[in-house]
Amino acid sequence: MSTLAKTAVILCNCSGIISERIDWQRVRSLLANHPAKPVFSVDELACGADNLEQLGAWLKSEQPERVVVAACSPRDHEATFRRLLADAGINPWFMQMVNVREQVAWVTEDPGAATAKTARLVHAALNRVLRHEPLSERSVPVRTDVAVIGSGPAGMQAALTLARAGRRVTLIEKEPVIGGLPVRFEELFPNLECGPCLLEPVMGELLHGHESANVNLLTLSEVTEVKGSFGNWTLSVKQKPRYINPDLCIGCMCCSTVCPGRRPNHWNVSGEIAAVDVPFAGALPNLPHIDADACLRLRGEECTACVTECPVEGSLFFEDQEQDHIVEAGAIIVASGAVEKQELPAAFTGVADVHTAYSFERLLAMNGPSGGELLKADGTKPQSLAIVQCAGSLDSGEAAYCSGICCRAAIKYAHLAAGKVEGITVTRLIREQSLPGVDAGRQLQHDHSTVVRYDAFNALSVSANDAGRSISISGGATIPADMIVLCRPLVPGEGTAACSSLLELDLDDGGFIAQMHSLSGSCATTLKGVYLAGSCRGAGDIREAFATGTAAAGLALSDLVAGRDLIIDPQVAVVDATTCAGCKTCIQLCPYKAITWNDIEKVSDVSDILCRGCGTCVAACPAGAITGRGFSREMLRAELEGVLS
Repeated sequence: MSTLAKTAVILCNCSGIISERIDWQRVRSLLANHPAKPVFSVDELACGADNLEQLGAWLKSEQPERVVVAACSPRDHEATFRRLLADAGINPWFMQMVNVREQVAWVTEDPGAATAKTARLVHAALNRVLRHEPLSERSVPVRTDVAVIGSGPAGMQAALTLARAGRRVTLIEKEPVIGGLPVRFEELFPNLECGPCLLEPVMGELLHGHESANVNLLTLSEVTEVKGSFGNWTLSVKQKPRYINPDLCIGCMCCSTVCPGRRPNHWNVSGEIAAVDVPFAGALPNLPHIDADACLRLRGEECTACVTECPVEGSLFFEDQEQDHIVEAGAIIVASGAVEKQELPAAFTGVADVHTAYSFERLLAMNGPSGGELLKADGTKPQSLAIVQCAGSLDSGEAAYCSGICCRAAIKYAHLAAGKVEGITVTRLIREQSLPGVDAGRQLQHDHSTVVRYDAFNALSVSANDAGRSISISGGATIPADMIVLCRPLVPGEGTAACSSLLELDLDDGGFIAQMHSLSGSCATTLKGVYLAGSCRGAGDIREAFATGTAAAGLALSDLVAGRDLIIDPQVAVVDATTCAGCKTCIQLCPYKAITWNDIEKVSDVSDILCRGCGTCVAACPAGAITGRGFSREMLRAELEGVLS
């Protein structure tokens, strides 16, 4: 390529932000002898509409073959200046941007040093742009289907919103049932509405409503791999066997009544259920599932109890196998949720009648372990209840953040306990109290508890004497406590870390998936085409779950417009088949799973749809057979020489 290609250089003052530190006249004089003999244009604000129009006319008049823009971050305006070149009849990939605002003007106080540094960076860009090659974008139809991971209130709301808009949705849930945590809570703050009653219409609409034809529900399923990018995601999903034929089973649960196998009931955090059973009464889909580790027959023993009792032949499907699904979608909504930390601190471990908030919810529920009665382990009713809020929250040892829902839950527990046990004494131990909103204020008027403040969770201890059991605050009060509820921190759900790893999403300090912006982009991520709903993005309640589910679906709908093509960035890796040694190193290292093995040609192939141009394979290829378009070795070498000259 000739080094004499005519080059235009656009220098931006950025309304004085750049020019107060950088002397453009001095830069021009330092670059006057560059072999490209560049022509210059100094603009007050190059990205402004009027300035862009004038620059377009200037480029058409000068007719350069290459363009260098010295302005702000390419992240802000690279696309803007590429459109400028295209409108002027210049290949937009014949442009190189130099970020002199963030990398020079904002960080180099001495104007002389800033000017000299800028001249070197522009010199490097001039060297590099002469070696640019013409590239062209191509387009493919965008996929408008959406994958939703997690079927709690947020995931269900997102799926329904999309389905109502006519989009196909794959709803992926690792549990055998949908509804998340609130469907297991009998009464919800602040109006003590029935959780299952509130969610049943949503679940029913997903399973059997008008929009259910647009929803493909995969229970007992987890995402194992994600490839692609916005508009073109491919998810690999592994589905565990249910061992039940959903087309034949009528959900009568006769099988569970006779099943001799038993497994721990982790949904109630206590007791056991049959090897073939539903997690709790009213769970949807209304189908049991068989735990292979607990089922005698699946363990190789002789047992026909459930088959003999089942009224519909073929409903029990012991030959069921694990299935692999490929889900193609244009966008992904992560709604993997949050859970309460169930591990008890050392001071409370092994102490009878100590509950986490979740296990207390199940104890209060009519379909819980005690049928809704508030009973101690010995079957008697407690005469005193101590509810410890912030039991690990606001604590650097466990969760330095506020879990957001504990104060409201504690008031609810006090109200419900007073209704179940006449004359019970309820004490709420608080470090801080957060109760925003009119509803919360109204509920406080009906609080049936005494409030005692404590300073540190590790200052609490449990003791017992002839008068009964109590919680002591170091240097403070002693609170009667026949039964204790610890409102433990709300932490990311099991699937949240897995989703963040698969999608290479950042986590915040609490381990939740990082939002693009906590105020203006709380349902978006830094990865386009991946959205957040519910408490995977931070601790929240059911009201926030529904709201963010709708918001995430709205973002997906606005970005995935039917008929709008997806533009494929041409700056991708390409393999030279003549020099590829077939070592497959690149396949193992590609973070986007964009490289496959061509068994016919015996070379690696790069999918331009999946490739993100990160350059990992380029750097790792021992044969030097892979080149990054737009970032060739010749370009980078020339740029380095320009900086060092």
